[in-house]
Amino acid sequence: MQFLLRFLGFLIFLATFSLVACNLTEPSVVNHPLDSLSSDEIELATSILHEQGLIDKDSDLPMIRLIPPNKNSVLAWRPEVNPDRRAFVNVRKNKKIYEADLDLTSHKVLNWEEVDSVQTNQIISEFFAIKTLMANQTWKNALFKRGYVNDEDVSCVPVTPGYFGTQIEQKRRLGRVYCFDKTFGEAHTFAHPIEGLYALIDLDTEEVLEISDNEIIPINKDRHDYEEDKVSTRELLNPVRLITKKGGNFLVKGNFVYWQNWSFHTSFDRRSGLMVSLVNFTKNSESKSLLYKIFPSEMFVPYMDDDEGWYFRTFMDIGEYGFGMLASTLIPQLDCPDYAYFQSVFLPDDKGKSYKKKNVFCIFERNNARPVWRHSADSGNVVESRPDIELVIRTIPTIGNYDYIIDYVFSLNGNLRVDVGATGIVAAKGVFAEKVSDLISSSDNKKGELVAPGLLAVNHDHFISFRIDIDVYGNKNTFEIMEVMPKKLPNSSLRKSLWTTEEKFLNVEGFLDGDPKGHLWRVINENESTVLGHKPGLQIEPYHQIVSILSPEDYPQARAAFSAKPLWVTLYKPEEMYASGFYPTQSRGGDGLPRWIADNENIRNKDIVLWYTLGFRHVVRIEDWPVMPTKWHSFTIRPFNFFNSNPAIDVPSFFR
Repeated sequence: MQFLLRFLGFLIFLATFSLVACNLTEPSVVNHPLDSLSSDEIELATSILHEQGLIDKDSDLPMIRLIPPNKNSVLAWRPEVNPDRRAFVNVRKNKKIYEADLDLTSHKVLNWEEVDSVQTNQIISEFFAIKTLMANQTWKNALFKRGYVNDEDVSCVPVTPGYFGTQIEQKRRLGRVYCFDKTFGEAHTFAHPIEGLYALIDLDTEEVLEISDNEIIPINKDRHDYEEDKVSTRELLNPVRLITKKGGNFLVKGNFVYWQNWSFHTSFDRRSGLMVSLVNFTKNSESKSLLYKIFPSEMFVPYMDDDEGWYFRTFMDIGEYGFGMLASTLIPQLDCPDYAYFQSVFLPDDKGKSYKKKNVFCIFERNNARPVWRHSADSGNVVESRPDIELVIRTIPTIGNYDYIIDYVFSLNGNLRVDVGATGIVAAKGVFAEKVSDLISSSDNKKGELVAPGLLAVNHDHFISFRIDIDVYGNKNTFEIMEVMPKKLPNSSLRKSLWTTEEKFLNVEGFLDGDPKGHLWRVINENESTVLGHKPGLQIEPYHQIVSILSPEDYPQARAAFSAKPLWVTLYKPEEMYASGFYPTQSRGGDGLPRWIADNENIRNKDIVLWYTLGFRHVVRIEDWPVMPTKWHSFTIRPFNFFNSNPAIDVPSFFR
């Protein structure tokens, strides 16, 4: 069972129960309306439901989160006013699902209702719901055929099954089970899949619904070590370290961070993990708003294999599991510089108790060794150059075999870049092939890459939808598309061609199609003007952009419809939080963004939200084994006529 926790990142989860001192304000103190639920508030929400008789000791609470207050009230809030606090609670009781809206200030239940035909995210206890399966004689016989007598030699885990149109998926809460050989050690279990043996179980009753015992594929016998004490490492490097000799240049006050001209608020919840809000930039004593809030709303990871043990591996990792729940404890000097500021948080467990997750995000400065601007004039007699210092806020959720490094990077020039690094262990299936030549006539040919004898790492995609509530100089904004158009010039011109730009507006909710390289995406404020009369704006600048190419008729694609488009734009509605809807587990599709844009509401000069799809396609290579080198993907939110001049012109040459 211990490995089962490690498999899904829950060993980290359990380790964070110890209340170790860290850089965290008192859990009972709330300093701002957008602060995460405190330890006391989490337990208060649970006690209110108990006192009202709405839950009992057998009830599960898969989600407790802050209900964000009205945006206008947040923007008008002052520190001398105690903020009103409300909590949303998901409850699973007697196989039914309920939603509760609680007023934590008055200790009242504002709303309690049952929700039909949905499934919540998975909870911890469900990953132990295999006792009945392990005792099943058919299952035991199948393991025995493969040489396993002792249950401790295998690790079997039930995962979210997706939805594929069957009656059983509509009536039961399901888990699909596959197994690994763990006799080689817990760190290497992903390298030893037990292929051909699968089960379908009811997570509520632990009833075994199906067992598939197919052809036996030999287990790879190599260790695939990657721990430092087991790998022959190269000679030690001389230290190459980032240091701040005189201390950092940022200030953390409560949950607000102040650095150079930037200020912003941080919060954290079980589902989305780290959220950044109230992003402002101050120039010439005037503070201007850029973003109200940004966070990852959903991630879709479909594997490109239709075999019985793989077709359902089309995970919605944020909605089905949770970036916050699976956030790793960060290691000084390795995950973040040792001088970084580390932040711990309180989250609810599955029974509504509060626990501490230690050091789940860090904040640090770095010199990226690039000039933020430079010019050499008068044949080199005048040289002006400024170092580009960045402020990074980092969190690393570990979702089973994958680790995702998520950085929000603030720059001196007014850019906010989002970097996502993918690393960890690629998911591999057991195959008969020992060499590439063995795959030529195999059904596994083209599904992935042979990374070791008998191991084929399966190709897959990753699509993360970032919910970006942009507020350019306030919340009355317009979405503009600046198209780059080639222009043929008349014969009288010495030039024969050039390009110009044409602006058009997206007036109703919708999505953008096609390659963004041929145009610019901007959010502007038509009600404001800069000194020269420009309409201030922010550009969404993609660096890596793919969208899903799965058929819209494919069940997984219907559930994750957001992944087929690079950008969606909707009218701001606080309840519209997650790109595939609130309940993606076993969902049938159609919820979230496709439903929200269907009414074609006007978005011109309105409070709008952007949903950017950060997509990356992973055609696996052998260099990705046994641990994948980090692959980075990014997009930037970039000022475009937002300021009156270069906002970094006043940056000093720090080292002169």
